[in-house]
Amino acid sequence: MNKRIKELEESLKEKDIIINDLKNENKKSLIQNNQLNIEKNNINEKLNKILLESNEQINKKEKIIKQYELKISQFQFKFSPVEKIISIIFTSYDENVMSSFICKNTDIFTFIENKFYEKYSEYKGLNNYFISNGRKIDKNKSLDENNINNNDIITIFNK
Repeated sequence: MNKRIKELEESLKEKDIIINDLKNENKKSLIQNNQLNIEKNNINEKLNKILLESNEQINKKEKIIKQYELKISQFQFKFSPVEKIISIIFTSYDENVMSSFICKNTDIFTFIENKFYEKYSEYKGLNNYFISNGRKIDKNKSLDENNINNNDIITIFNK
């Protein structure tokens, strides 16, 4: 019986040692978990700081972009969106006269005709009519209304 009691006591001691070891392991594990949580929190703080700095930089760059957009929008072109610069060529039927003019597609044809007469006064006063792409040009309409496009040739005829 004593022997049996001794064995049981030893078993209990071993059990206590195992339980203590387990408790120690558990404490170590808790400490490691705490350290991991601390490291994780530190990393999250660093990431948050980096994100905040990045957002600040993005906001600064967006402000700069808006300033440039504002500056660009302040540049106004002298032509309305429907106006465009075109080049047209005047030629006489016999091709003795050829002249090129830069103008706007919204210019009335008589304005261009007068520019031509300034350059070739010998044609002024004659009964001239003008043809482009097989159609007679209406002098009181714009180049657009007369369907005149960039680099079109306008031929001068005398009645």
